[in-house]
Amino acid sequence: MLVFEFFSRLLALDLMWFVQLAMDNLVWVFVFGMAAFIYNNMKWSSKYFFVSVFYIWTLINFVPMVGWVYLVGGFFFLNYISRVIILTFAGNIESLKESFPAIMAVQFWLVLIYYNLFLV
Repeated sequence: MLVFEFFSRLLALDLMWFVQLAMDNLVWVFVFGMAAFIYNNMKWSSKYFFVSVFYIWTLINFVPMVGWVYLVGGFFFLNYISRVIILTFAGNIESLKESFPAIMAVQFWLVLIYYNLFLV
């Protein structure tokens, strides 16, 4: 449970653990920073950054189903973005306009295989 370890490391003043945590999860640091920037009317505030980090950490610890939300959300995001790209491409070719259902089915299965092999 990351929240409890956070408080134990904070009380022990283990600053190297915080640096290592931030460097190991650099993408998430930028995602939380971006969320803090957006929710504070496009101004940087470390208060909003730490609140968003603490909120996600407690949510992950106390709501075990949140992992399913991230997995399914990522799959749907990848599926719909690729669907828009492929159907826009297929819509510009006259011979492919009639086979949209087949193209959508192939696209769904390719995204499902790609997501399960490389992203999960």
